[in-house]
Amino acid sequence: MKAIVRMINPKRGMYAAEIEEMGEFVIFELLDSSEPEVGDVLSHHDFYSMGGESFKNLTQHCDIDVFVENVCGANLVRQQLLF
Repeated sequence: MKAIVRMINPKRGMYAAEIEEMGEFVIFELLDSSEPEVGDVLSHHDFYSMGGESFKNLTQHCDIDVFVENVCGANLVRQQLLF
């Protein structure tokens, strides 16, 4: 599966990536020093797995360790990112 980073809360290290063809967003906290940017394409076998995971950043050609907090619709993204 692929997801595109759409929104970042840099103060909290929280990210929202839109899961392709699903209309949902995976909300995750970055546990790594390689920071994804808006527009980066991520890959993972199951974005619906909660907890500690490793995503592949296809744009930056690296793996990133994350903690998946939730999967939600577009209407809850800002709330989930703790803005």
